[in-house]
Amino acid sequence: MRNFSKKGGITIFLTSILITMIMASMVFVHAARSICGASYTDAVLQLAGRSVLSEFDRRLKDEYGIFAFYGTAGMVAQRIYFYASASFNKEIPGEISINPGFITDLFRLELEEINVCLASYSLMDVDVFEQQIESYMNFMIAQRGIEFIRNLWSRGTAVGEREADQGGQSPERELRNNAEILSLPSQGQAPGGINIAQIVAGGIPSMDTILSEGTLNFKVNEYILSHFKYNVNGDKDRDTFFRNEVEYILYGRMSDRENLSRFRSDFILLRTPLNSAHILSSPQKRGAAQALAYPFGAFAPAAFVAIVAAWSLAEAENDARLLMAGKNVALIKTDSTWALSLENAVRVVVEDDDNGYMTGVNAFPRQVSGYVSPRSDAGLSYADYLRLFLYLQRRETKLLRVMDLIQLNLRGSYYEDFLIKSHYTGFSLSAVVSGKKFEYEQKY
Repeated sequence: MRNFSKKGGITIFLTSILITMIMASMVFVHAARSICGASYTDAVLQLAGRSVLSEFDRRLKDEYGIFAFYGTAGMVAQRIYFYASASFNKEIPGEISINPGFITDLFRLELEEINVCLASYSLMDVDVFEQQIESYMNFMIAQRGIEFIRNLWSRGTAVGEREADQGGQSPERELRNNAEILSLPSQGQAPGGINIAQIVAGGIPSMDTILSEGTLNFKVNEYILSHFKYNVNGDKDRDTFFRNEVEYILYGRMSDRENLSRFRSDFILLRTPLNSAHILSSPQKRGAAQALAYPFGAFAPAAFVAIVAAWSLAEAENDARLLMAGKNVALIKTDSTWALSLENAVRVVVEDDDNGYMTGVNAFPRQVSGYVSPRSDAGLSYADYLRLFLYLQRRETKLLRVMDLIQLNLRGSYYEDFLIKSHYTGFSLSAVVSGKKFEYEQKY
């Protein structure tokens, strides 16, 4: 009897230990299930977010290297719910489940709430848009090395590549549709170009300075010149609305003709004081101008100033014709890169009163046809002067006008409802799954 009692006590003791171990195991299993469920939920939501990002606009990426998807917050939330539910519920929403009894759901997770915010990821935000350009340029430089940049700089800079006629090119375009104009991302930005007077007064950066800086501004400018058309040697194999696209980025006018005219005028405004500086620094040219002004006696100082101004302007006009013909024009002139002689460039006019007494002397550039080439063709190409002007353009204005061109081109050749403001480069996600909150940022 006593032996039986001992056996019963051991049984109760072992049973108590077993129950305790089973309870402990259940606690560990529950904890492991909770941890694994959180990890599983994290993986599912991350994958659902990446699946939304995978639905980027292919045409936008292929033509402009920009990753962005079309949508609204509600659309993104709906897509995430679709992708996540297929994993949480082991079935695709809206479809009939086949043999559900064979699927064991260890976690029993329920997607209770999804909130999506797109506000900080709009492609129309200049910071977001600039990041996309920088990412593309960084990728291209990393993939192709420094040769990628060198090729951009050498493309279309050879002398004489431009034909005299415009055969085969698309005609000049003008945007007149007010609804289309109002839909452009840059609306609200006043049309304008470069402050040439400020540039001359503040000093002009050299091409070596622009190239060596390697700044984000430099990358954006190289992106523009490699993806958009410009007037001289700047054709691209792409359907576009404007032919002079880079000129539009500089001036924002709604016609090719006006944008090109503004660039040409600003080029002459830039070159005229630079040409004057060369005349005054050259003993030979300064002496020739003084000799022409000397016979006018008391009016000689004023005549000298007028002669230098007229000579500089005539050379600047010749520079513009050279540039438009595909020739190079030196930024800082030397005797070998100077084209016009004083006799061929300036016409002096003496002003008299009714009695024949001299009242003043003026000088005007001579009207000539064509252009005169200097002895040396060293200098900057049309693309290089665009590069200089882009370097000095306001960042926000420049980026918004790049958006304008992308939108215009894709609306014309892709689908007519395309809008930059409807595209996004990422989103923030907040989800509640079985009472637990998860937050993520998903972006390209």
